[in-house]
Amino acid sequence: MLRKMSLCMAAAVAFCVSALISGGQTSSAALPMPADRAADSYAIYSLLMPGEPFSTMAPEQNQRWAIADVTVSISDMNPAIPPEGQLKAPEDHPKRFQEAVRDFEARKNQHIQLTSQFHLSQAYQLMTADQVAELRSARTSVDPGDLASKYAGYPGVTFFSQVFFNAGHTAALVYMNNWCANLCAEGQWIYLEKHGGTWVKRSGIYEKMS
Repeated sequence: MLRKMSLCMAAAVAFCVSALISGGQTSSAALPMPADRAADSYAIYSLLMPGEPFSTMAPEQNQRWAIADVTVSISDMNPAIPPEGQLKAPEDHPKRFQEAVRDFEARKNQHIQLTSQFHLSQAYQLMTADQVAELRSARTSVDPGDLASKYAGYPGVTFFSQVFFNAGHTAALVYMNNWCANLCAEGQWIYLEKHGGTWVKRSGIYEKMS
C-alpha cells in the first residue's frame, strides 16, 4: 500500500494534496512506456524538473534529483481529483484539453515503468519503491544512520503520472508531486501544449490560464 503524507496547501489554492511515498508500488506491476509516447513524455518530464520547492533550494541542498521509477495512478493520489477538477480548458483550444482528459479517463489506473531517458542539466536517479522509502527515512528519522550519507544531496523525490495526450499529441496533461521532509510538498495537474515543436506549460495550480 502506498504510504501517503497529506499536505493541505494554501487556502487560495483550495486543494489538498498528498506527498506520495510509493512504499508498495513495484516495477512488476507497471507497463512499459508506449513507444509512440516516449519522446513527448520524457520531453515533458524533463521540462518540468525539478519543480517547486526544489528549484528554489540552495545548491548544497539540491545536488541530485530523485524521481520515482514508476508513475502514479489516480488511485495513488489523495484526494483522487481528475485534471478537470483542478484545471479549466483554455478558451483558444478547448478540444485539445478535452481530448487529453479522455485519454486520462482511459489510462488513469495504469502504472508506467520509467527509464533513464530524461534530458536534465543535473545528475538524477530513478528510484525504486524501496529506495524511495529509504530516502524518506533518511529525511525524516531522528537517527537515520548510514542512510543520511547514502541520500545526502537529494532534496526529496519527484513523482509523475504518465502523460495523457490529445489525438494529435499537441496537448498534454500530467500530474507532478514533489516530496521532501518537514511537510514540504507540491502536487498539481499541469496542462501543456506543443508550439513550434516545443512543449510549453499553459497552466497549473499556481498560475492562471494564459
